[in-house]
Amino acid sequence: MNDSASGPTNLATDSANVAVQAEAIHGPVNVYQVAAAVSAEETFQAGLNSLRAGMAQEARKHIRDAVVLRNYVNGHSCFYLLLALLSGRTLQQVPRDEIAMLRCVRGAVKDDDEWTDAIKLVDRLLTSRPQEGGAVGLEQEFQKLTDEQRNDILQHMEMFLDSSAEDALWARAFDAARTDRCANDRLRRAWKFFQPDPIGARALPTDPVVIGLGVRTAVTATTTLAVATVGYIGAMAWQYDGTVALSALLTLATACYVSLRSGVEWRYKKQRWHAKDRAYLLRPATTTRGDGFASKIDHQFEHYFARYTPRGADRAQWLAETVGVRRALRDEVVTIYRESTVNAKSVAWLIRYMVADVARRWQADTLWDFRKKLRVPFLLKVLCVLTSITAIAAGAFLVWAGAHVEILLVSLAAVPALASVWSAARLWLRIAAEYRRYSADEAERDRILAGRRAAFDRWKKKLADRPDDLEMARWLECDRKALMEEAMTLYRLKRQDVLAHAFIEAPATPSYSRARVEDGPWRYSKYKILLFLLTTDGVRQLTQQLDFQKATTRSRARTNYRYDAFTSVQVAETDSGENVFELTLTNGDPIKVKVTDPPSDITETEDKDPQGASQLTLGTAGLGNALHVLEGVAAEGKKWIAFERQREKLPLAEVSRAVNALFT
Repeated sequence: MNDSASGPTNLATDSANVAVQAEAIHGPVNVYQVAAAVSAEETFQAGLNSLRAGMAQEARKHIRDAVVLRNYVNGHSCFYLLLALLSGRTLQQVPRDEIAMLRCVRGAVKDDDEWTDAIKLVDRLLTSRPQEGGAVGLEQEFQKLTDEQRNDILQHMEMFLDSSAEDALWARAFDAARTDRCANDRLRRAWKFFQPDPIGARALPTDPVVIGLGVRTAVTATTTLAVATVGYIGAMAWQYDGTVALSALLTLATACYVSLRSGVEWRYKKQRWHAKDRAYLLRPATTTRGDGFASKIDHQFEHYFARYTPRGADRAQWLAETVGVRRALRDEVVTIYRESTVNAKSVAWLIRYMVADVARRWQADTLWDFRKKLRVPFLLKVLCVLTSITAIAAGAFLVWAGAHVEILLVSLAAVPALASVWSAARLWLRIAAEYRRYSADEAERDRILAGRRAAFDRWKKKLADRPDDLEMARWLECDRKALMEEAMTLYRLKRQDVLAHAFIEAPATPSYSRARVEDGPWRYSKYKILLFLLTTDGVRQLTQQLDFQKATTRSRARTNYRYDAFTSVQVAETDSGENVFELTLTNGDPIKVKVTDPPSDITETEDKDPQGASQLTLGTAGLGNALHVLEGVAAEGKKWIAFERQREKLPLAEVSRAVNALFT
């Protein structure tokens, strides 16, 4: 973290991940939400955002609502209604009633509309009608479109780019993916999406000054008695010798005041030293929380103390010497963020700041500076002792002088005077030291809180350019295209050699972070992506591990099998709530992939609909189309491809007629 730039130089960077699964839910962000009173145009925009984020089902619902039910009809809305109907599925998967929606807006698009060419190109891609110019003609039509239209067609018409004339479009899609894969500073910003919204800076409240009623009564009584008895003795001494008595009284008052002030400072420093020593001694945790919050904070402190080892230091020595400090800071964090709605990851910024500060002070040898600051100076002790002796001597002189006037009464008054002065001094010393402690605690708390607020502001500023979900979806789409290009290059395939294809995106175990915007799917910092290519010779499967934050891949695995090797394909929900894709072959172990996580232990406030988030994630993972393709192959073998083409003729004709109706 940059907060400790002046200290140790080997601290973890902000984008470093703890090797645990992390949770972050950002919202409300008003990307996919539609309030009850919004306009048709806003409803359409929410649908368009959902479509570009890969949530085709949500997109269809919003765009249908805007176009069909609320009459938001124009070339723009009709184009995206068409894309939403086709996105992520084959024509066999498009229900007839959804195709009929296009007929509800018959004649909505004019020939001079800027979206006319885009809609006609979609129709041509569906029907693959041979036209003069072949691939060149298709490319020329494609060139007429805007970048926005081209990108959306390449993303959502991917399943229909299956003719030789469309190789040029695939080449264009691959070029666009290479260009956009690290666009908008992805390598610097992507990790920020997985950081939860930080909770504000806090510090332990200062313990209030507690002066009991008994102490207040006692100090009032003893002070009153001391003033009365010393006053009486002083009056008797005044009768004996006024000048001498006045000098003794002034000496007594001054010596008592100085002695009390120095005694307060002595007592305060000694007590504060011992209190801090006790706080930093190794001891059991004093705070617990049944929902696991405390254990997560423990884990973070252990991780960051191990990771933030000062440069050149022995890690074992560093951890041993700071174990008490670690426990004290851990107890403080658990105490001040004890409410049930706080996610432990939301205070990770504070823990990093705390640990970095400890590391900086440890390396500078100032971690235990409080012992130097709180050491009672020898001169202060001498001053306290000498002024106490002076006060005793002045009091004794007053008694001696007063005894010359009234020996019996002065002698009797000397006993309660001595006792009351001693008791009052001790009580006032205790009270004054408590106020001194409170003042020091308040000043220290203000200093600590100011430092934490500055660290919080720096962290918020660092997260200010966190990517939105649409950027994350676009980057992931580019990663998929890059994998597709790599697979086709690896297997030496042209686009016409691929009869059908399907993707499955899953979190890459065992360690990854995940985050989502409100009403959006989970995004993962590490993916396991499976690509299935159906060719005339069989199925080509390519599996890769994707580090989304770095846009790098590793652990490539190739698998080839015949069509008749399929036994079954399914998605099953385990007892823990995970959704697991399983492909069973005649030979070898089943191919199992965890597609979604089990319900997490984050609070109801943070995730109002965990089941809905899981379903959205399943939808964006490409599972629907993969199941359609693989289940068909498992049931019908290689013949599925021909059968699928035959089955698509009727819905293809219906879609084409519905598209043409937009212009009549």
